[in-house]
Amino acid sequence: MNALKTVLFLSLSTLILISPAPANSQNKVIPIDSSGIKELMNSKDCPLLIVATAAWCAPCREELPVLNKMYLKYKDQGLKLVAISLDLAASDMQRIVDKIDIKFPVYWGGDKMAFEYSIFGVPTILVMKDGQVNERIIGKRSDKFLEEKISRLVEACPP
Repeated sequence: MNALKTVLFLSLSTLILISPAPANSQNKVIPIDSSGIKELMNSKDCPLLIVATAAWCAPCREELPVLNKMYLKYKDQGLKLVAISLDLAASDMQRIVDKIDIKFPVYWGGDKMAFEYSIFGVPTILVMKDGQVNERIIGKRSDKFLEEKISRLVEACPP
């Protein structure tokens, strides 16, 4: 029975990863290098959440819709949220972005970014304030945890 579950899981995961992206993607996954990430990190107004993610990561694919919902709810209150894909190619994450209809910016940094920023597990959320990592949240978190964390962070934003 466990072998059957494993085969089904792998089959579904493969279908998700190989399904073509719509030609009219609204949110393009953009390549980013180390200097681009440093520029993002220097956000001064409100805390910034940087989510390290990957298309092959099942917990990431489960958490991204929750983060998207939080982004839509709190963006007008100052929430700054971006994702950095650690995949081998930007197109890997583009399929997930399109399938989930992610609205926040998604960048592709590749595995080089994981090494450079000491990302040892995905998903990882880096809570940035004034260019510094204030908190590192490793692993998938519950909807309730994310809601509480994000609502507290936006309370710190200037009006």
